[in-house]
Amino acid sequence: ASPGPRPSARKRNLLQEVPKTRRTTAMALRNAVSRVGARALAEAGRRVIGQNSGHGHHPSVAVARSFASSGGARSARNYVEDEMYDRSRQEIPLGNRVPSPGPDAWLAPNAVLIGDTDLAVCVSIWHGAVLKGDLGAVRIGAFTNVGEKVVIDSAGGASRIGQYVTIGANSSISSSIVEDNVLIGARSVLEPGSYVEENAALQAGTRVEAGALIPGGQLWGGNPARYVKDLDGHEIAEIRSIAEQTYGAATDHAAQSTPWGNAYVQTEALRKALAKTE
Repeated sequence: ASPGPRPSARKRNLLQEVPKTRRTTAMALRNAVSRVGARALAEAGRRVIGQNSGHGHHPSVAVARSFASSGGARSARNYVEDEMYDRSRQEIPLGNRVPSPGPDAWLAPNAVLIGDTDLAVCVSIWHGAVLKGDLGAVRIGAFTNVGEKVVIDSAGGASRIGQYVTIGANSSISSSIVEDNVLIGARSVLEPGSYVEENAALQAGTRVEAGALIPGGQLWGGNPARYVKDLDGHEIAEIRSIAEQTYGAATDHAAQSTPWGNAYVQTEALRKALAKTE
């Protein structure tokens, strides 16, 4: 008799049998293949299929359920789909460079502070933002909001962001100074050495060239940045209002976030206690 298919072929055959709409089952099956190997999976599959053939279960579904409910041997690899908690770190010290968030600052669960980063009170760092104080200091003033996927670094010198500053999503700020009460539109780029004075605003997609100065009380935009118009008193006041309202939204998000630390230990203990009472 010809030898049976190689383990890799068995994996493919079993995975192809899983209905596409049963994503959870597919995950369990993939984990089973990774943990115990195709040969052991096939052997267990034959046993499970024999036990469940009379109950209308799809063979692959039966195998997946068997392994999903078993406490089989696990390798050292981390299977993300098995984990209830995200193990990413919000604060990463580098030697004597240590992040220092203010007491009322809010960091989204996947925002990251690296090295010498200092946040004043009432600061919000939104999802996916990264503040890199690995080569220099990053300073963020009170009521400043750093939007989604913003990157602030200090590769060429310290970056300092003043108070009541709102930085739009996907912006990049490198070794720059931004004074108080500034609005930076989404997808803007501040190149090293750029300086934005107080009460200024940048349109979305603005690129401020290295060493350039944005005068206070003006709106600039374009690539590279060019003067657009002067801001009136109402528009300047609106910049501060936007910063305050954005931080207010951040407090709503903070109320739905699990605090970092060992709080999950108590959560798991409560989960187990409730499971026993059911």
